[in-house]
Amino acid sequence: MTEFTPEKSKKIALARLDLFNQWKEFRKKSNNKLQADYDFVNLHNTSNSHLFDILGKISRGTLHRWKNILNGTEDYTKLIPQYKYAKVDEYRTCLTDEEIKIFMGLLLHPNRLCIGKAIALTKYKLQQQGQSYIPADITFRKYANWFKKNNYDKWVLARDGEKALSDKVEPYIKRDASLLEVGDILWRSGHVGIYIGNGQYVHAPHTGDVVKVSSGVGKFTCGLRYQ
Repeated sequence: MTEFTPEKSKKIALARLDLFNQWKEFRKKSNNKLQADYDFVNLHNTSNSHLFDILGKISRGTLHRWKNILNGTEDYTKLIPQYKYAKVDEYRTCLTDEEIKIFMGLLLHPNRLCIGKAIALTKYKLQQQGQSYIPADITFRKYANWFKKNNYDKWVLARDGEKALSDKVEPYIKRDASLLEVGDILWRSGHVGIYIGNGQYVHAPHTGDVVKVSSGVGKFTCGLRYQ
């Protein structure tokens, strides 16, 4: 099945490619590429050209993202707008998956690097990989703050360990036992059980003890279900 592309999206993609090529030619005339970028962006953003009418204002980061997307090609279809809508538990960011992977790998580490240090190391790694455009510090910082706010349990567990998770997070977790199904794995630090329905579960209370049926699933931190 052929994917339909609206004429407006095609028009935007072609305008992006046109502006991108103008930017490449503009940069060739300057030894200071960084200054050339800012000069070109300023010229575009203050112009009355047909490209400005289509695209509006752009930034240096926008141009470099287009460069990465095109990857040496002239395929305008790569620049067709991809309108994505974030889910409740997602965060819209211009960071690539690779940039997030490097950044969060440093941030969610038992060494507990501060956000500023993790940002600096991430930017250094990206530069070592030859990436020409590096996102601004504030872009990384906003993502880190969002992640910590919306994934505080993962943040604490990764950086501080299970004891900190028990002390700082578990007391505030809202549990709804009505969501449990027979066969779900019940977990808390150092112990597991299997839910068998009616608020009961089977488990071995101590090492070497026989398997027993007990009540009180509220003692557990969470329930896990294998699909």
